[in-house]
Amino acid sequence: MNEYRPLKGYGEFPNSSHIVQCMREITHIIADVFGDLSIPEKFSTSEDLISQAKNFIDHLKSFESYFTEAVEDLTLKSKPIPVPIPTIDGNRKRTIEVFEKFVKLAETESNQREGILTKIYNPTDIEKIENVLKRFHSVANQLKNRRKEDGISRKTIIIKDEYDVQDLLHGLLKIHFDDIRAEEWNPSYAGSSKRSDFLLKKEKIVIEVKKTRNGLKDKQIGEQLIIDKANYRKHSDCKVLICFVYDPELLIKNPIGIKNDLKEVNTEFTALVYILPNE
Repeated sequence: MNEYRPLKGYGEFPNSSHIVQCMREITHIIADVFGDLSIPEKFSTSEDLISQAKNFIDHLKSFESYFTEAVEDLTLKSKPIPVPIPTIDGNRKRTIEVFEKFVKLAETESNQREGILTKIYNPTDIEKIENVLKRFHSVANQLKNRRKEDGISRKTIIIKDEYDVQDLLHGLLKIHFDDIRAEEWNPSYAGSSKRSDFLLKKEKIVIEVKKTRNGLKDKQIGEQLIIDKANYRKHSDCKVLICFVYDPELLIKNPIGIKNDLKEVNTEFTALVYILPNE
């Protein structure tokens, strides 16, 4: 990529900026997008991987006119063809050929051969949510690192309380779910009624969100989750209760104990607790 920059001695030639950019994009896109083909960590599904591979092929094909025009222009003027033009075009064509073969194999054999896309994996709804929750802290930290304008970072969401956790989590859940209902009324328990943070009605999953703080640690969190579990057991649209406790300051001293006390898995009702990032 660096060898064929105009500053290396080849100088400017017809469409040189586009042609050299083509080499840059081959290098960077393969490294950044296709350097890790894991599913569902990098690509949500095998279809997502195939779709992005097709988009890359179309993108590389869009550069073809720049090479054709450059060669025609230089030939017309009886000038030699600079080395970068055929070399980069050869790389472009070989990359297209390899990705087209990959797409063909993936589309025709992914359901029969386990090794084509490492392993075709269709996560359950709970696994999708678990994947989001386990990455929540990393996403929250990444959002703090915004671009700066005149030395000042752009505004972003900073997780200060439970509402901030809900807002960010709502956006992340949109990756996997379309119908996310916020703050649905729940049946009363022990004389009180409450709202759930998120109801996935089609999946019959309720997600309850809590954020630790001074005064809301092991004992208080455990007591609240016990009440929540009793509430949601009576909810007609709740077959699975997922309690997400965001604990960035690591105030919870015994997360395993809380999880074990609240965990319940059976055909009628399932309750799972995730205390992150300290597990």
